[in-house]
Amino acid sequence: MRLAFCFFLIAIGSLNAQEIPLGTWRTHFSYNEIRHIEAGENQVFAAAGSGMFIYSLDDNSITTVTRLNGLQEENISALHFSELTAILFIGHQSGNLDVLQSNEILNIDLTTDSQVSGSKSINNILSSNERIYLFTDFGLLRMDPETYAITETVREIGLNNDGIKVYQGAVLEDSLFIATDDGILATDIVNNINLADPSGWKIFGEEDNLFNAPFEFIVNSGDRLLAGSSGRGIYSYNGEWSMESALTDVNFLSARTNEDMVLVTTDQGAFQLDPNLNASLIEDELVTTAQDALLFQGDIYVADEKNGLVFISPSGSGSVLPSGPISSVFSLSVQSNGIYGFAGGYDNNVNPLGSEGAFYVFDNGLWTNFQENGELPAFEDAADGIFQSSGGRTIVALAGQGLLVVNDDGSGEIIDDETPGSTLFNTTQGEKGIIVPAVYADAEGIWVLNYNSPTPLHLWSSDNTWTAYSLVSNQPFKIVGDSRQLYMPGPNGVIVFDKSTGNSRLLTDDPGQGGLVSDEVGAIAVDREGLVWIGTDQGISVLTSPFSSLEGNVDAVEPIFENRPLLRDESITAIAVDGGDRKWIGTNSGIWLFDAGADRQLLNFTVENSPLSSNEILDIAVSPKSGEVFFATPAGIISYREGATEATAVHQNVKVFPNPVTADFVGTVGISGLAEDAQVKITDASGKLIWQTRAAGGTATWNARDYNGNRASSGVYFIFSSDDEGEETFIGKIAVVN
Repeated sequence: MRLAFCFFLIAIGSLNAQEIPLGTWRTHFSYNEIRHIEAGENQVFAAAGSGMFIYSLDDNSITTVTRLNGLQEENISALHFSELTAILFIGHQSGNLDVLQSNEILNIDLTTDSQVSGSKSINNILSSNERIYLFTDFGLLRMDPETYAITETVREIGLNNDGIKVYQGAVLEDSLFIATDDGILATDIVNNINLADPSGWKIFGEEDNLFNAPFEFIVNSGDRLLAGSSGRGIYSYNGEWSMESALTDVNFLSARTNEDMVLVTTDQGAFQLDPNLNASLIEDELVTTAQDALLFQGDIYVADEKNGLVFISPSGSGSVLPSGPISSVFSLSVQSNGIYGFAGGYDNNVNPLGSEGAFYVFDNGLWTNFQENGELPAFEDAADGIFQSSGGRTIVALAGQGLLVVNDDGSGEIIDDETPGSTLFNTTQGEKGIIVPAVYADAEGIWVLNYNSPTPLHLWSSDNTWTAYSLVSNQPFKIVGDSRQLYMPGPNGVIVFDKSTGNSRLLTDDPGQGGLVSDEVGAIAVDREGLVWIGTDQGISVLTSPFSSLEGNVDAVEPIFENRPLLRDESITAIAVDGGDRKWIGTNSGIWLFDAGADRQLLNFTVENSPLSSNEILDIAVSPKSGEVFFATPAGIISYREGATEATAVHQNVKVFPNPVTADFVGTVGISGLAEDAQVKITDASGKLIWQTRAAGGTATWNARDYNGNRASSGVYFIFSSDDEGEETFIGKIAVVN
């Protein structure tokens, strides 16, 4: 095994900054499902599927730790805090290890040169007698605590001598005991200088009142050991093994001893054991499905599957969570009051997923989660939505129930086929028969798709009247539009609908009938020039004359990039247009950013070269105000702030960020609020031009360097911005302090 060391410094600061610098990332992961917890120096560490967070008891602050600021990966499988060295060890399912000390993360690569096949997951970690032990799916590793070098790899010590799964370990006197798939094993760690020698290990069996079957945990309890085997119960050891009467019919998840209390987490909840091994269930309304538990400074902390890090104290209980959505999302939507995320709507066949009813809104650096409560009715499969600023209400598309209307006072109602005046149709005449995969708002009202209905398109007007429309296909599942037409992908192409006449046409991959590169369409967007960009499973097609697409021969074009069709053979899953008319394109293999005509590639993000947690992009949304781009993946939402925002013909509330530019700043300066596509010049105090650029939409960027690539000297610099006619102008200042 090779040890590869990489150091990262965790940035401690506000998790909810309203804006991030240009060229930087931030995560919006869910931490509601906590899997592992550990206590440190007045801190509690909590690991979820997307990373972890640190909860400080000193000031109640929360700091997230992800791949963005140093973790090798998100799939944490074990946490261990060494009180002797104040180091947190973070084990991963891959078999790699991260070490956190004093806000610095050290990455240790234990797998690149490993000869082990199969799972290498680290299940538990123990520090004892100036040694670090890693208990894994393939055996036991002993690590030097100073160099982090693996000094021994122990595999062939079980009954079959072909590797052994070790769940946990504990030290009693001079011996190390381990809970494994073959039962309980022990060895003398004081005198046994070669742990890999099978003859040095004792395998406890029937003659010892045990059996050779999986034991999932082993912990110290005073001067004895406790070990648990799912479906059998707990066994104690103080020179000999004996069976106890506690928890004989549960499956064990974790166990630990804190402050002389043993806490055991099972599939039936978390329990605390008294000195006589009587088990009492840890009960609280916030504890739904416990994954791990510990006692720290008199309070019980529970890793819960739904409510995050739950603490239970004599004075009450609560939940600790970073701001974020409750879960990963199915789709994203840009609205005037923020970025919306929807928990999940339908599968590839547009059947309801049965996902938890929830949607989320990101605004001013914070997420607000909406779920069924005393005001909102029960709902599932939120797939899309729009916000009506005039009435302050949100309309959510539900893949199975119709529409959810959420009013500005938090109350809500379901709009379905039984709502007076509604033209929605129940295709099954039973539950989940009103599949609404998408909605779209314009001056006419709210356009609603009703999948598989005889009239799959409905208009809910502002006067509360409904109108139903037939289409050439009854299976559209997305909807975008412009001033005259709607564009709706379906299973066999794109439906074009004229809002004034009600006529529709299906564009396919047939020549003259659309000429799409493929009729398997997964994404669609209308750009700022009115062109319709269509993402298929084989690349991209563009309707360059969309208003002529309802009659005659129609053939979309394939943009050409580097002498070949743009992203040919890539499965396009998302397309978003930013304020500079640039195209953000999501695929199953990452993200691309192209200029307005897709003539120039500006960015390409993958798991390998960015903090992305997955190359599978579900959706993309661009904040028009900040230029921050949000990417939905199966692992959660992550965003990147780029330098393009929506603009008007005039300068409005021009903002320079950061200002001043300090010596430690290495990012890109953003100048937002400019007139659309304005020319921007930056000069020094003497009037010498050091940088010139053009805004992307309403934002221009400067790397704080001159044309020769030299860092700008300390001083005050002037910003001159104007439109092409020189009529709309702005003058500002920016300070550089090196």
